[in-house]
Amino acid sequence: MTETSPILQWPSAKLMGATFVSLDEATHTIEMAFTPPAGFANMRGNVQGGLLAGFMDEAMGAAVYLGTGGKLQLSLDINLSLLRPVPMEPLTVKARPVKAGRRISFIEAELFDVNGKLCARATATALATEWPGAKPEGPDA
Repeated sequence: MTETSPILQWPSAKLMGATFVSLDEATHTIEMAFTPPAGFANMRGNVQGGLLAGFMDEAMGAAVYLGTGGKLQLSLDINLSLLRPVPMEPLTVKARPVKAGRRISFIEAELFDVNGKLCARATATALATEWPGAKPEGPDA
């Protein structure tokens, strides 16, 4: 994955200010940075908790993309643990596929604040899907 990866071109990734930071090729762990939009603030001035799932879902989608050789993620479930408030400052998410199968992937992610403190953890189950408009593969195609 690079700065020009299609993952970073999605409207949702652009909205969240997503940028590629690094990739560990051996574990398919991706690190992405995000800049929370002003509209993501709660009444306490932190990132609203449910919206943190969006940052983590973006990074976990990138991990599925890498772990499956370029397929898209369709999230089946996301489990989110909020560990501390997240200020409206740049944040990073590290995500990796725990197990990437042909159809189902299990992914995990950790979200860190600007000071490197762990603020949230997530796990997800995702269905690997083809790109829109792609021709189906296999004997039933």
